Order: sequence, then structure tokens, then C-alpha cells
Amino acid sequence: MKTLLFLSALAAVSLAALAENQTQTPKTTKKKEKIKEEKGVLELKKSNFEQALRQHKHLLVNFHAPLSGESQSLSLEFASAAAQLRNESSKIRLGTIDVSKEKELTKELGVTDFPALRFFISGDRENPVTCPALRSASAIVTWLKRRTGPSAVLIKDVDHAKAFVEEAEVVIVGFFKDLEKGEAQVFYEAAQDIPDLPFGVTKNKNVFSKYDITKNAVVLFKKSEEKPVAYEMSGEVSRDSLVRFIRTFEMDLVTEYNRETSGKIFTALVTSHILLFTNKTADDFRELHGEFQSAAVEFRGKVLFVFVDTDETRNGRIFEVFHVREVDTPAVRIINLTDNVQYQMQADEVTAHNLRTFCWTYLDGKAKPKLDSEPIPENWDKGPVKELVGMNFERVVFNEDRNVFIMFYAPWSAACKKLLSVWEQLGKTFENHASVVIGKIDSTANDVHTVLLERHPAFTFFPATSFQRIVTYTGERTLEAFVQFVENQVELAKEEKAKEDEEKRKQAIEESEGKEKEEL
Repeated sequence: MKTLLFLSALAAVSLAALAENQTQTPKTTKKKEKIKEEKGVLELKKSNFEQALRQHKHLLVNFHAPLSGESQSLSLEFASAAAQLRNESSKIRLGTIDVSKEKELTKELGVTDFPALRFFISGDRENPVTCPALRSASAIVTWLKRRTGPSAVLIKDVDHAKAFVEEAEVVIVGFFKDLEKGEAQVFYEAAQDIPDLPFGVTKNKNVFSKYDITKNAVVLFKKSEEKPVAYEMSGEVSRDSLVRFIRTFEMDLVTEYNRETSGKIFTALVTSHILLFTNKTADDFRELHGEFQSAAVEFRGKVLFVFVDTDETRNGRIFEVFHVREVDTPAVRIINLTDNVQYQMQADEVTAHNLRTFCWTYLDGKAKPKLDSEPIPENWDKGPVKELVGMNFERVVFNEDRNVFIMFYAPWSAACKKLLSVWEQLGKTFENHASVVIGKIDSTANDVHTVLLERHPAFTFFPATSFQRIVTYTGERTLEAFVQFVENQVELAKEEKAKEDEEKRKQAIEESEGKEKEEL
């Protein structure tokens, strides 16, 4: 009986304790803070990044470097893209990471170049999709839509095809007998990463017939060109090869460099570029451009042909990069964007033949790079004419004790070749002169544009004075005229040097007298 009473009491106590616990206020769990937004873009950091991945199935992240002009421009377009997606009630979200503040997070995510875009899908932190260079809000939105939905418009009939082809300057249409398998999937993958161009796809027999297509093919339509370009699809075609075809043929045969085209030029898959620098208003411009365009046909997909108008002041930066001056034009250069090595065409005349020769010499690996300096020749100072290069040029010409007369030449120039023998005779004439040095330098292989003021062949005299003075020779190109010029300049340099020495003597006396007064 006692045991029964004890158990009853124990049960009563337990029930009372349980009731007391249930009436107590439950412990509050800390609620996750809402991620801050700026103009519809999530402000991401290490503390909220995982939360963002959990909450948003599709998250495009901009790794933003605040001090970068390119990054600032992209951020403006990024915000516009976010607004467009929000207006369309899209579930895709955009976020930004300030790499200057979130260095640890940026390093964890393996991003090293900025700005950069990464697309995180279904919370997968380890395998984001690397985005191509998207520079506009519309390109960002199109890329995202193609990644999360259909990447091409389904063209149902001929009328639809006609309208679609007229939508833009360049449009891409895939012709496939099966829209779900094989080559069609390669087409869809290519379309995903080319958001700046409209993509359509069809299996309609009437549309095939309209454009004379009989096999699976991708056709690039361009309003500025009469005939569309077809790329036959087979089981061996890869996404990369298809993208290369599209990116190659969307460009004009010759592309003029300007603000609008610079982005496409520098991001082109063809990394070997040949540039023609000339004045668009020059009398021979049409002829030069025609020769350039004629040569371009043969190298489409191998070398990108670019024309630069030297009369356009906004192109000043590119002139500096290539060391091209108005006096040098028309000028032709090749640059490889993978290593930024430049090459100069070894001919004065811009003809289709010379351009083809230059391109093939370059592609065969036989072109001579245009460097700051060639190596110093082993016996550069042993002959009557000293062989200068970029590395020893200033040390030789700016010398207080020597009058130096230099010929700037191009090895392939007929005019230069004709004068080299005369220059050799001039060197022998002054070979034993105590204060005269005759030299020459290949101005196409050595960067001496700070002192070269004319087109080759050019002749410059550097007097033996304290100041780095330059005298340009513009007289007759004969041995007698050269000799007379040197003798006159040597006498003038002596007079100038005497004046300099006298000035130095007076200055030294004044300084000495000043010190004596201070001591007194």
C-alpha cells in the first residue's frame, strides 16, 4: 500500500514539473539577419554567403574591385540587370562581393582576376559556372536566361524565319532534323555563352528549303554581307569549335578600331591581330583599305585584320602602345595578344602581296619581333660606322666629348639600302677624327622614337656639348653634302662648348667668392 502511495506521489510531482516546463516561455533561437541589398543586388560577405546559397537556387555573383574602372562600369550594368530581372519577377538573384574587404572569401572561392562573374547553381559552392566577359545589362540577363531556360528561339515556319533573320545585324540559326539530340545539344551549349547574339533553331522542312540547307548546319546571317555563312555540323564538332566559327565570322573582314568595337577586338578568340594605321581622309585611303581587305580573306580565322584611323584623337593610346606616329603612316603591325609581342611589316608599300607575305612569315614563326632593343653586336664599335642598338644608343650619342652623326634606317627600304654604301664612305672619312663618330641604327628593331623625328631614312647629329641637343639633317644625300654638314656642326659645337666652359668657369669663381665671404 505504501509503495502504491509513493508511486502515485512521484507521478504527481512529474506531471507538475512537466506542466511547469510547458508554461515556461520557450527559448528564442537567433533568427538569421536578412541579407542587405543595394539597388536589388545582395551585398555578400563571408558571414552571409552560405545563407545566400541556401536561399537562392540561381545566384550570379560579381567579384567587384572598387578601384577598377572596368569593375565600376560592370557594377552599374549589374545593377541594371538586377532591376530588369526583378521587374520580370525572376527568381534568379544577383549578388556582389567587395574583394577589397572580403579577401578571405574571395581566396576560398578561387577568384583571382577582377572583375569576375560566377554563377552558383543549387547551392554548389565548389563548382560555379565561370561567365564570359559580359559588359551590358542585356547580355547579363540573356546569358542567365539561356543558362536557366531555352538557349534558342524555336523558329516554326518560313515567315518566322524571315522576321528572325532581320532582328539584328548578326543572327545565328541552327538547322537540325532532331532538336533534342547530338549536334543540337552542342548548338545549345554554344548559345549559352554568346548572349550578345540572337540564336534561333528550327527543324521545319520549308525553312530548310528556303535557305538551301540539306544537312544539320549552323548559319550566320549578317546584314552587311550578301551571303550567309554556313557551318556544317557533324558528330565531331565541339562547342569550342562552333563558338570560334561564330566569333570569327560575326566580325567584319576588316574591323575599324574605336570605342564601340574595342571590346570585341580585345576579347576575340583570334589572338593574332594585324593593324593598319593610316588617315581615313588620305587620298590613297580607299586603295590602302582595299589592299588590306583583299589580303584579309585568306587569313579569316587565323589573323584578325584591324584598321586604326590616325586622324581620330581618341585613338591616341593605341598609337602610344605601338609607337606609331603620323610620320610613320601608313604603318602595319602584327601583335600576338597572348604575349603582346609586336612585329613590323618589312616593306614600305601596303599591298595585298606584302600583307600576305607578312602574315605567312608571322604564322610560320619566321617574323622578326619589334623589341625595345636588339642585342649589342659583338664588334659594334670596330668598323668605321658604329652599329648601335636600343641598349647602347643614348650612352653613345649623348656624349660631351664626341660629335655623333646617326643614320636611322629600315633594312628592307630601297632608299636606305642605296644610302648605306654612302654612309660607309662617310664613316671612313671621319674614322680617325678625334671627336666625330658615325653610326647607324635599325629603327624598326630598336625603340628610339624619342629622338627619331622623321620617317626612315633619317639623319640626326648629336653635338659634343653638355646639353642633349639634336640637329636634324635635311640636306642632300651625297657624301660631299654629309661631310660639309659634319664639319660645320663640329665647328659650331666647339664654339658652343667654349661658351659652356666659360659659363662654368664664371660660375665656379662666383661660388668660390661666395664661400670666402661666408667664411669671413
